[in-house]
Amino acid sequence: MIASTAIQLQRNLLHREFWLQLIVGRILPIAVPLLAWRALFDYTGAAELQGWDKHEMSTYYIIVFFISLFASIDFNYEMSSMVHKGTLSQWLLRPLSFFETAASHILARILMLLIPGLLIILIGVLMIPDFPSRSPELSLMSAFAVLPFSIIMFGILSAAVGLISFWTMHTESVFALILLILEFFGGRLLPLELLPAWLRPLSDFLPLRYAISLPAEAILNPGQYSILLIFGGQIFWCLALLLAAMFLWRIGLKRYDAVGG
Repeated sequence: MIASTAIQLQRNLLHREFWLQLIVGRILPIAVPLLAWRALFDYTGAAELQGWDKHEMSTYYIIVFFISLFASIDFNYEMSSMVHKGTLSQWLLRPLSFFETAASHILARILMLLIPGLLIILIGVLMIPDFPSRSPELSLMSAFAVLPFSIIMFGILSAAVGLISFWTMHTESVFALILLILEFFGGRLLPLELLPAWLRPLSDFLPLRYAISLPAEAILNPGQYSILLIFGGQIFWCLALLLAAMFLWRIGLKRYDAVGG
């Protein structure tokens, strides 16, 4: 699996569009919310908005953008291509199982996304005083505790949506719609405290609250959130998504074989 991951990583890094996306698609968009919120604070003259000051809001979006990078693992696109081009059959003949091979693709993509991720963290360090908090050691410990399963959750979600390709031609629009809904209730677009009160309870029943909002706030305010609670929610949703992916794979493979895939 390590060799397969290295091959996938090398193949992706050789594509010039990856480096273009690195700047245009990953780094520049972070300026939009940062400038918008700074302008809003300056225009209103408010010290805080719903309990968030300018420093906390900027730091929150830096952390959230770092986490949300890993929503772009895009294994769903590759899975769709393999199913409809018939190349999935080659995977089934390899020594590694399908899930081991899929994990190598996802791991290679995660390692690539760490490049823009580290650049985003560097932007935070250079632009924001006391980034990410006045207790950087505690924030770093919180990050190492909560971020791995956030990233794993995005990977499993991408794989699960990719398996829908057994029934539909393209999964990009399905994944984009699902991700938009989940990210809205997960805290990527807005901190959950800024959502209307009647919408907030819905986030408790969706997975990306444990992948985005809670990890970001645990890093921003270390010691104020239960790491065990976040960790437990992450494990629950990772297992739930993994079981869903395994179920889709099992019934999808039967359909793939039935139609001569």
